[in-house]
Amino acid sequence: MLKFRLLGIPVAVHVTFLFIALLGATTYSGFDIAIWTAAAFASILLHEMGHALTARGFGATGVNVTLYGLGGVTTYGAAKKMSNGRSFLISAAGSATGIIVGGALLFLGRDGAFVGVSHEVIVFIESFIFTALVWGILNWIPIVPLDGGHMVQSIATAVSEKHGPLISQVITWITVAIVVPLALMNGFQFAAIIVVLFAFSGLREYRAAAARRSKRERPPSGPEPAPPAAPAPSAPPVPKKPPPEFPI
Repeated sequence: MLKFRLLGIPVAVHVTFLFIALLGATTYSGFDIAIWTAAAFASILLHEMGHALTARGFGATGVNVTLYGLGGVTTYGAAKKMSNGRSFLISAAGSATGIIVGGALLFLGRDGAFVGVSHEVIVFIESFIFTALVWGILNWIPIVPLDGGHMVQSIATAVSEKHGPLISQVITWITVAIVVPLALMNGFQFAAIIVVLFAFSGLREYRAAAARRSKRERPPSGPEPAPPAAPAPSAPPVPKKPPPEFPI
């Protein structure tokens, strides 16, 4: 696992992140696959840093970024519970950062800013723009554990602290019921599988959180009542004296 710090935030890159190269192989070949992988790495790292820096700006501690599989995750702690509004902004900040930077590069490219640069630079820029914009927008789909799902959960929890996570799960599976058939009808079988896997991952997250919450709300059990004391042994009965014999 590769580890380094960026702007004071620890970053870890798991070996499974190299799976991202498989997506590049569907479009590029040869050395261009390596360029695609580097661009995807830069784009996803930018996305996670958007989360991390926003969380740190709101006072979060222990902020960490991990890149793995086909994406990444930002974790943090807080001295006190984050408000729903701040949690919403932290969730939104990742895609927002990528869309702003990717959009800026897209407009620069349309204005001819990259005319005359090498083929390798063009591949890098195109790959970065694709991952920043497309993945950024897809991350806002309201499916937990995607950013959009956590954004919905923040809103739902603001409405109902108790039922917010359940509401976000209902919205998640309604979204899955809409997105998966559309993906299959348009030939995006891989995307449909990923959506379902994400949804089940979010369901596990919900169940684990519900179990922790139930454990916290369970009233503490007091000491078990002592067993009743055994009755004290009774004294043996005193034999009755026979009545005195009167002489007849």
